[in-house]
Amino acid sequence: MKRKLIAIAMLLFFLQSFLCAEVNGQLSQVEGKNILHVWGTHSERGYALGHLMGDNLMSVFSNYFFPAVSGSSAYYYNNQLQAYMQNFVIPERYISEAQGIINGMQDAGISTYHNGLARNLSVNDILFVNGIVDIAGGARSGLELGCSSLSSWGQSTQSDPNLQGDLSITRMLDWNRNQSLIENPVLVVHHPSEPNERKWMSFTYPGLIGALSAITEDNAAAFLNMGNIHTATNPVGLTPVLLDIRSGLELLDFNGDGVHTTEDIFASVQEGNHLSGTIIHNTQQWQDSCRAAIIETNNSGTVRRMVGEDSNIAGDNLAATNHFRKLAAPVYCYRYSNIIDSLAYSPLVGEDRQWALLTGAGAVTNNMMMIEYLPTLNKVLWSNASSTQAAYTQTPLQLDTATLFANPVSNSDEHISPAPLSLIAYPNPLRNGQILNLKGIQNIRSLEVYNLRGQLIHHNAHISSSILGIPSNVFYQQASGIYFIKAMDSNGDSSQAKLLYLK
Repeated sequence: MKRKLIAIAMLLFFLQSFLCAEVNGQLSQVEGKNILHVWGTHSERGYALGHLMGDNLMSVFSNYFFPAVSGSSAYYYNNQLQAYMQNFVIPERYISEAQGIINGMQDAGISTYHNGLARNLSVNDILFVNGIVDIAGGARSGLELGCSSLSSWGQSTQSDPNLQGDLSITRMLDWNRNQSLIENPVLVVHHPSEPNERKWMSFTYPGLIGALSAITEDNAAAFLNMGNIHTATNPVGLTPVLLDIRSGLELLDFNGDGVHTTEDIFASVQEGNHLSGTIIHNTQQWQDSCRAAIIETNNSGTVRRMVGEDSNIAGDNLAATNHFRKLAAPVYCYRYSNIIDSLAYSPLVGEDRQWALLTGAGAVTNNMMMIEYLPTLNKVLWSNASSTQAAYTQTPLQLDTATLFANPVSNSDEHISPAPLSLIAYPNPLRNGQILNLKGIQNIRSLEVYNLRGQLIHHNAHISSSILGIPSNVFYQQASGIYFIKAMDSNGDSSQAKLLYLK
């Protein structure tokens, strides 16, 4: 009897622990690539990342970060960590997120013990990982950050039938060809519950919570390259540049002017004090206009380079590699020169040519990610390096940003309400790549898709009555199975259809 009571008590304990530590995250793979949705507060989002990707984080920390910044010396690492925590100012929301990561790992039963340090990782270690760019100018032990990027719009994309003058930006993330980095890239999509924050996505590695390559739901983007001048003359009140970029992207209105534009990202970076030199390619498709700038920052200050300031570049194009061109006197860069030469041949840059142009001009063997973002098309292309090939040689995964920013599945999602099965969905079953067509209801005004558990996985509240089809990419991150389609007409009446989706 005593053993039975103990067993029941243990069961209640574990059940209580499970209920008290809900994981606000969903990890899936699309064509072999990790996509992680996290929602809630900073702490909850960090908890989900730690719980779902803690093993990946430990791999990146142990096999890349620790040896890269310290040469695998615990003494050198701890000295750098202490200096970092003493000299860098980090917003409380990111400290909370880092603590959530540690808590999530521990609750998932993932060991945070690091053999080289002979201790468990702490919140400070996670924050230090997010200073990888800031310490790059000094402790460059095996650190090979590079990168190049090109943005085009206006007359340069006018002849492209899909863009018709709209914005396109492509970036090459050049980093160490470290096996742990090769094995662990992840796209993290943030769905914050804080009322002063917006949704954003980060192409990154587990544990790196700052914005290295990031896109927001309001069509802004920021991609970081390393700069070439790291002289530090004002090492007081330093801020991590990746977190400064994130603040400008994530907060609804950083500079207080009532709107969110590229001005917010610039204001956030300008307000910071950065130890190393970095270059941020910042763009936004905003109210039928295109905004683009190259932000250059180091310990001496922050400036912005706009279109037309480099007379060598033809058309409505901006390019960045790893050398300052306004904050300091420009120096020769063969990749930048190649981009200029290609644009001189023709300044017209469609979505296909931009990818090819940047590849031809700036491709290097340590290209770890390549990303192209076309905001008005809700389209992003993403390729990663393999063990033997650079990212630019790989076929990119195409993702729909509107789908990624749609509400994630969670225990608190709205559940489906009863509706007559009068809607007809075809083809049924629907296979990956097919268009789902609907009939049986007039003047569709909203559309919702639910899984078999009754959880909302897609919502579109603004549908033209002439649109009767939705692409299967709504189901990209869902498993094969039965789904319910619920449509509402202009009178508020709803109809429902059952659909079998085959991945």
